Amino acid sequence: MSDNFFKVPIHKLTDKLVIDRQEGIQLNASQLGMIEGMENNRFWVHISSRRTGKSLGAAILAFAKLLEPGSKVMVVAPNFTLSSIIWDYVTNIIANLQIECKKFNQKDKVVQLINGSEFRLLSANNRTSLVGRAAHLLIIDEAAVIPDDEYFQRDLRPALSTYPDSRALFISTPRGKGNYLYEYYMRGQDTEIVDWGSAKYPWTTNPLLRKADIEEAQRSMSKKLFAQEYLCDWSSSEAMIYNLDEEKHIIDLGIKEGDPRYTFFAGFDVGYRDDTAFVVIGTDGEKFYVVDEFYVNETPTSQLAEMIKEKIALWDIETIYIDSAAQQLKADFAYEYDIYCENAIKSVNDGILAIGSLIDNERLYFDEDKAQHSFKSVANYKWKASLETQKPIHDEFSHGSDAIRYGIYTYMRQTISVYGSYHAA
Repeated sequence: MSDNFFKVPIHKLTDKLVIDRQEGIQLNASQLGMIEGMENNRFWVHISSRRTGKSLGAAILAFAKLLEPGSKVMVVAPNFTLSSIIWDYVTNIIANLQIECKKFNQKDKVVQLINGSEFRLLSANNRTSLVGRAAHLLIIDEAAVIPDDEYFQRDLRPALSTYPDSRALFISTPRGKGNYLYEYYMRGQDTEIVDWGSAKYPWTTNPLLRKADIEEAQRSMSKKLFAQEYLCDWSSSEAMIYNLDEEKHIIDLGIKEGDPRYTFFAGFDVGYRDDTAFVVIGTDGEKFYVVDEFYVNETPTSQLAEMIKEKIALWDIETIYIDSAAQQLKADFAYEYDIYCENAIKSVNDGILAIGSLIDNERLYFDEDKAQHSFKSVANYKWKASLETQKPIHDEFSHGSDAIRYGIYTYMRQTISVYGSYHAA
């Protein structure tokens, strides 16, 4: 394509921009790649790490296009909360440069400049609002969070047919090879497919990021999540939460009931129509071992109490960490059966990160004879697809995973840190 898509020289424009009181913007490799990708491709898939300025880069491109009289720029995101990042950047630039507006509607997210250009935000959640639009530049923010590409193929692709040389920019972190955006990314990698291009930019493309901050992020995430969010790794099993290895993590532990070298506690996930999971865990202060379990369904309280008492006596269980939503059962156990439980900490994603860190650092194991169901549960624990905030699926595998998280994460928070150093409970 011989003519520049952006008529305003962006490199000169960035010297004049004022954002958050900072005058002049120094573009990083990811943002420069975004400009080049849009100049040379009609459809550009920009996969970029957290904190590489992809939203700012997209906002600069949007503003540059708005300076061309009569241009229409649309930003679509999974919801208005996510798209508001680009909105804030663009409107901040307009205000700081004192550009006259014909219309500024904060509620409907529409800005019309005096030169006839229009900037509009839309939510993919409101499909009817996408229909019948036309755009010179279409930006899809956090594209991988949108569940499928129907919003684009059915609703937005026609918006690029009204004006000659209209273009689309998809920006996102990856969400696995099962996501439609991976297919779009691979189109961009195929030199035989015209009009499409793509590239990925890990955290190292932003020289302003401190290595110490990245190392801290790496310590607080599973290896898989860090690879996705900071290294732009397209994981083939994106939905799987943990990286369990059957040959490595489920073994003959050789731990006998009541072994004095270990402290034993339990995680207890109460199901009413679903399964109830009770998992016995031992620790030597450094590693954790799932040594015993039972899973039952619609079991009377009296029978459940007897089963728990047997495990308490067998393993000398010190503490049972119960789902904090099961307060009536907790009270019944205490008053009627002399079984005392503590409320588990239900910080779901923090607990998942803690368990993932143990697995990645080879500090969590399952007994091959007595904890097979628990291993299967954790090995098949999955994220819900395409949510802006990751949330696990509630299915037959979630009960054992929850019980293990209740037990280990609460025990760790009370006695040791995620990385093994002791502190006062």
